[in-house]
Amino acid sequence: MKTQFLVSLLAGVLILASCEEGANDSMKSVRGNAAMRIVLVDDPAAYDAVLIDVVGLEYKHELDSIEDEDLEDEEGNSEDQEESESHWVTVEIEPMVFDLLELNNGNEALLADIDIPEGELKEVRLILGANNHLVVDGDTVELKVPSGNSSGLKIKIDADIEEGKEYKLVLDFDASRSIVKAGNSGKYNLKPVIHATLLALDEEDEYGAIEGMIWPDTVSSVVYVIHDEDSVSTIPEETGYFLIELLEEGDYEIVAVPEENSGFNVTTMSGVNVMSGVVSNIDTLTLEHQ
Repeated sequence: MKTQFLVSLLAGVLILASCEEGANDSMKSVRGNAAMRIVLVDDPAAYDAVLIDVVGLEYKHELDSIEDEDLEDEEGNSEDQEESESHWVTVEIEPMVFDLLELNNGNEALLADIDIPEGELKEVRLILGANNHLVVDGDTVELKVPSGNSSGLKIKIDADIEEGKEYKLVLDFDASRSIVKAGNSGKYNLKPVIHATLLALDEEDEYGAIEGMIWPDTVSSVVYVIHDEDSVSTIPEETGYFLIELLEEGDYEIVAVPEENSGFNVTTMSGVNVMSGVVSNIDTLTLEHQ
């Protein structure tokens, strides 16, 4: 079976999938392939736009190559000996500038569609170009990428890829934590904070989602859903609608944070239950006047 690797970009989501089998002639053991989709998504930030220039993508893959089969040990017992082979693979993508703030509420952007053999996905390296900018109050300013990140942003995965399965790797680019203002200079540095979640597509139903409306929809706000010590956030659409996916089962608190000087207070809703394979609708959360 042929294995396919599909890479797509969201502001914070990376997707990896495996579906077909095959063989690697350079190895003594037969190996299958898997399909991988990569997407990038974003956690919201208080800016008009966060423009990120993505020019390259690589992944580090490790497979167990059987060097010697049916060898005998000192006592005459038969055994197999294996060693791991690890290497970086370059993925061909079309360089493009993405506005991370447009990749919310389930939106994503496709980067590439490739084949990947079974084994272990160790890391992904996202390579940025020089055309990174931030739009603040209508003004466009340069986002400087530190020299230490010039070789690419490494994101640890450390997950097994099995033959015949499809995966979705979600890279969550946290814009609000990734942008650092350089004192009072008016300049900004980009120090990317990216979280990765690998999902087997046949296991997507193990997660739930929360959707709803924020009112009034004329007030800019950020919506957080909190479970234990973990939180996920999004920016509602102009209609006030929001959707947050890939949530584990449990009870969540929803917190809506309006922009400063809006005349509204932070508003919360507790006890929102999330179940696997279900989108929990909270209807409308109304912001409280100050």
